Amino acid sequence: MVDVAALIIFLVTYAIIAIQKIPRVHISRAAGALIGAVAMGLFGVLSPHEAYQAIDLDTIVFLLGMMIVVAHLEIAGFFEILELWILKRARSQRGLLALVIASSGLLSALFMNDTICLMFTPVLVRLVQRLHLDPVPYLLGLVLSANAGSMATLIGNPQNMLIGLRSGLSFVEFFIALGPAALLSLAAIYIIIVVLFRGSLRGALPETPDLPEYHELSVQRGLLMVSLANLALFLGLLIVGVSPQWAAIGCAALILVLASNRPRRALQYVDWTLLLLFAGLFIVMRGLEATSWLDRVIERAGPLLGAPGLGGLLALIALTVLVSNLVSNVPAVLLLAPILARVGAGAESWLSVAMAATLAGNLTIIGSAANLIVLELASQRGVHISFWTYLKVGLPVTLVTIAISTAWLIVRP
Repeated sequence: MVDVAALIIFLVTYAIIAIQKIPRVHISRAAGALIGAVAMGLFGVLSPHEAYQAIDLDTIVFLLGMMIVVAHLEIAGFFEILELWILKRARSQRGLLALVIASSGLLSALFMNDTICLMFTPVLVRLVQRLHLDPVPYLLGLVLSANAGSMATLIGNPQNMLIGLRSGLSFVEFFIALGPAALLSLAAIYIIIVVLFRGSLRGALPETPDLPEYHELSVQRGLLMVSLANLALFLGLLIVGVSPQWAAIGCAALILVLASNRPRRALQYVDWTLLLLFAGLFIVMRGLEATSWLDRVIERAGPLLGAPGLGGLLALIALTVLVSNLVSNVPAVLLLAPILARVGAGAESWLSVAMAATLAGNLTIIGSAANLIVLELASQRGVHISFWTYLKVGLPVTLVTIAISTAWLIVRP
């Protein structure tokens, strides 16, 4: 009965988060996650202590730190500069989409996909609203490319970091193996979005008269320099091996000390609702992980994961995609890692899991934390993307990019 209760709670929570226009149900994503988390305790799936332990404080601390870092960039005027830079270079709607995908994908490999989504979503919404464009293809391009681009490096996303720690793969070895696949995936994402949104991505950009020059923007230059240096420090800390959560919260504390603005103003930019959403989801996911059926599925797949040759590799990729869309990609890697270690999986298996878990995050809105970040921030600014709208693009993108990346892993030198 506990297993049944956990499954029902998970499905209802998933429905609330995924389908925001349920008739007569007006519950936000964060409220839905909180209700699901409480239900896991009330129905005996998790004890209060287990529920508290389920919350991944590393992720919460990382997001909090990055929100504070990004808040200072916002206050300093960084996003105004970025918006003007894109406007001056984009000549057509497809050109704007290409700039969004390229910048999001490449930067996600260095600054983590969640960070790029936190930084780019507000400026992208403001930009497309200013140009009176359909925001959906650009926001989908942002999040899909952030996920795909993050596949290139060990610091691109949390699941890659976990795999790097468990597998012993070096930064360079990982990049050589999956960097080209990430670039190919970005090209595929652009083509798919252009095809699916060909009606709304035609023609030149609307006229934007009286664009200011860079020196005319209301930029706090001193704060901008400090904020950019702080961002560079964050990247440097990641490269030398400092854990992401401590790098993020450490840089957040430093910028609060160094910035001339009062800390209270920066803290007002923190999206506390988003942090609540993730805390609730961690508890709901842990409740699902505690069910016996999920354990049985993974245990029975154990022999397939250790099978040699192409068959074992494809079985591993398929299982990773399935589990990633049941419990999200980071918990999926946490579930699969002990099995891979037990069967003595080699580097190719670990790379396959990193690739499949990351790209599977593009399938549904709950597949990756970055998806929820973009959709929630966009929703707060009046742009709503439904579960089905996302799936219409996410499904072909996931299938095509996984096929391309799998082929690359098989034929690469």
